Amino acid sequence: MPVEGVHSVEEKRALVYEYLRVRHGGKARFLAERGISGWQIRRWRAMVFAGTLEVGLVPRGGLGVTAEDRTAVKRLLEENEALRAQLAAREEDLVVQQRAVDALGKAIEILHRNGAVKSSDNDHAEVRDNRCKPSSQR
Repeated sequence: MPVEGVHSVEEKRALVYEYLRVRHGGKARFLAERGISGWQIRRWRAMVFAGTLEVGLVPRGGLGVTAEDRTAVKRLLEENEALRAQLAAREEDLVVQQRAVDALGKAIEILHRNGAVKSSDNDHAEVRDNRCKPSSQR
């Protein structure tokens, strides 16, 4: 069972967010499983909402949180999870695209080495040379 002061600021914040997601009726079990008292989680929750968790100051005016605050936090946490999932999917797509670009680059390099493809620089040089020559020499 953790002793006061053992949880880092990040762990406390994560516990508060996780606690907010627990449905009514499961909160006591959630706290018991983690060895946290109801008083402690309310204190941490008030500090998270006030933005004072890092410095350890409990805001004045009580430890209560309105239903609107809980709803807003739950909505934001769900939105954050959805955005993280989208980001992970896009990062996977980016990895696939980078592999494809690498493979194409290697294929082009092999073709150039084997002489199967003319360099685009040479093609442009021939066009420039032809433009400079009189029409009778082309």
